[in-house]
Amino acid sequence: MILSVIIPCYNHGQYVQEAIDSVLTYQDQPVEIIIIDDGSTDEFTISKIEELKQEGFKVIQHPNAGLAFSRNVGISAAQGKYILPLDADNKIKADYIRKALPVLENNEADIVYSRPIFFGDVTPDRIFSSREFDAVSLLYGNYIDACAIYRKDVWHKNIGYDEQMPYQGLEDWDFWLNSYFNDFSFRFIEQELYYYRILKNSMITKIVNDNSSEDYIFLKYKNQIIRMLQKLKSYELFFENDQKNYLRTSLKYFIRFFKKNGFRNNS
Repeated sequence: MILSVIIPCYNHGQYVQEAIDSVLTYQDQPVEIIIIDDGSTDEFTISKIEELKQEGFKVIQHPNAGLAFSRNVGISAAQGKYILPLDADNKIKADYIRKALPVLENNEADIVYSRPIFFGDVTPDRIFSSREFDAVSLLYGNYIDACAIYRKDVWHKNIGYDEQMPYQGLEDWDFWLNSYFNDFSFRFIEQELYYYRILKNSMITKIVNDNSSEDYIFLKYKNQIIRMLQKLKSYELFFENDQKNYLRTSLKYFIRFFKKNGFRNNS
């Protein structure tokens, strides 16, 4: 099996069939689809999950434990050489798989991502701009959605998605930072190859005003960040126009302290 598509679902039964159907439009070769029910509670989703099981789809069910746990459960059961996490309310174009697999098969990159097409409750503050990979830009904030296609080895070396995040919503950012610090390479396809549905009550909306997960990520990677900034000599670039971002402000004062006091990384 070359590709496994992992679809976590929590009370998104009204959308999950669209996600599945979008994957099935790719018919060049067999693709494994795994749906993970994260303890859904609404009757429609419960019924839909049972329907998918009856239709022969591979469904894994567990009590509610969050997105990171659900992805890890699905990927651990996946037989594919490559992984595509697909949120239950999103969709892909068949060309996404067609264009990404040759990049991976030819060892041109370990992770492939593209531009999204936004739909649903679209508002300017919810739109992000995907771009060519740049490590310093990734420290500013995430611009790579979960809907990327990558080697399963990336997940193994990252020890999966971090299930200890204080709040859900920044698991992807953490995963891509971890991937970069583990020396995996990224390839950006500058085309719109998947559909990103924006919902008013999505988890990223709920955490937008909370800094706990950013603090957690900063502390988790502070040694790697210091080494990277030393190597790139990019203090000024990194902190240019950064006054409103809590993580960057924290890093600014940390690095000022580091430079002033001659702090040395012990790891």
